[in-house]
Amino acid sequence: KTFARRFTLRGASLTDCSLRIALQWKLLPMNWKYYHQLRPDQLEKIVAETPIAFWPLGLLEHHGWHLPIGFDGIKAERLCVRIAEQTGGVILPTMWWGALGGHSDFKWTHYQDPTAVVNIFTTTVEQLIQFGFRVLVLMVGHYPWQSILNQQLPQFEAKYPNIHFLAGTEANIGGESVKIGGDHAAKEETAYGLALLPELVDQSTLRSGRDRTAWPNNTPPPADRQHPGVEFDPNEPMFAQMGEPADQATAAHGEQALTQVVDSLVIRINNFLL
Repeated sequence: KTFARRFTLRGASLTDCSLRIALQWKLLPMNWKYYHQLRPDQLEKIVAETPIAFWPLGLLEHHGWHLPIGFDGIKAERLCVRIAEQTGGVILPTMWWGALGGHSDFKWTHYQDPTAVVNIFTTTVEQLIQFGFRVLVLMVGHYPWQSILNQQLPQFEAKYPNIHFLAGTEANIGGESVKIGGDHAAKEETAYGLALLPELVDQSTLRSGRDRTAWPNNTPPPADRQHPGVEFDPNEPMFAQMGEPADQATAAHGEQALTQVVDSLVIRINNFLL
């Protein structure tokens, strides 16, 4: 097997020490690539050696004054990179076009028809399996993607029992043993941003002073279109957030949480490929 060829412990069986090997293997940098940058022969080689495909599932959506519009996709991609550095494989271009959520009326947000999104998702997953990938990591950056996964993945898992699907948000993809939080642009996501994309986060922008021009056509949505828990007053520093205030976020908290996710997935992927 690929894992056995790359790393063995003298005098010990892989079956007995696979967990220890997986933990030690994280110290060895692995060769991973961006899918869209590879030539056909290069892809064939990667599928033969490390048949792992990562697909970040994001969205373009308002994430408060302090985070980039593409936060969900960037977060998911950079988390995939951290894992791929320890497992190898390929990372597909981020899926920017998603659906569903509580920010459809916010400026700079792009929600798409859920039917179109599902069609792209199911077609791409089917193709990746046909091309020979044995591990699919579907990293959800935009949380409402989870409902699409819940609806569509069971049919793939039943049809392809020999494929290892790892799918979910950073808050649940690590399994029951990994307990971390999630929110929208608030304390948790901001902490993940400070850990993964610090150059794009600016907490100093969390201040009052904005007005109705923050809305398309200077018009906020009516009350019955305002998602419970989301701050809809643009004069508030927590505008668009849902959760504890983002100014409480720290990079240390984000690193501590995301390290658990990375370690869990590295172990599960490498053990599957034993």
